[in-house]
Amino acid sequence: MLEFKDLEIGYNNTPLVKIPDLTINAGQILSVAGPNGCGKSTLLKTITCSLPVVGGDIFLRTKDGVKKSLRSIDRDTAAKNISALFTDRIKGNGLRCSDIVAAGRYPYTGFFGKLSTHDTDVIKKSMEITNTTELTDKLFDALSDGQKQRVLLARAICQEPEVLILDEPTAFLDIRYQYELKKILLELKNTGIAIIMSIHELSLAWECSDLLLAIDENHQASVEKPQVLDDEDFIRRLFGIKA
Repeated sequence: MLEFKDLEIGYNNTPLVKIPDLTINAGQILSVAGPNGCGKSTLLKTITCSLPVVGGDIFLRTKDGVKKSLRSIDRDTAAKNISALFTDRIKGNGLRCSDIVAAGRYPYTGFFGKLSTHDTDVIKKSMEITNTTELTDKLFDALSDGQKQRVLLARAICQEPEVLILDEPTAFLDIRYQYELKKILLELKNTGIAIIMSIHELSLAWECSDLLLAIDENHQASVEKPQVLDDEDFIRRLFGIKA
């Protein structure tokens, strides 16, 4: 689904991290782990075209089976193939939760934004998957941070992406919903969605991931098996723990 080739990421055309060559296939989960400031969010923003590629390239295999460079992909194609959940707080501006989720159908609704029966079904299914059905008619701004996080996850799923990007998906979630997130991730994985997530909950990464991209405090990146997260020495090196 997604391929990194000689990829360099950063800001203002200045490389921050060189990413090892890597392919994430359909139905695989890649977790990105490392200390704050190492470049995790920079990578995710580059994949979602919020930041330009500094060096090398990222290739996406779209729904029509065509391999395309993210350097040249148009916004409509990107929106139909890649969806994202970031930790940025957003305002609902008086919208209900179902309206927020429905925004995920925007790439498919045409100029007038009219929802079809299929769109409505996808919205309903996305809220069922994230256990947010009971929030359908509630105002988004009236929700707790954890509830908002689940509604925004439903919006990302509603986009029917080939690749789902999650930036710290456990943020604001209590233990119950962290457990439910694990079930959601495995369910999405089984449908063939490729998932890339930055995460500090290393136990979740260990249990769900097929691949681990580790980026240390010196911005050195390596591809590992998730089982290394059970290695205390590896964790110390990755997070620069000296004590």
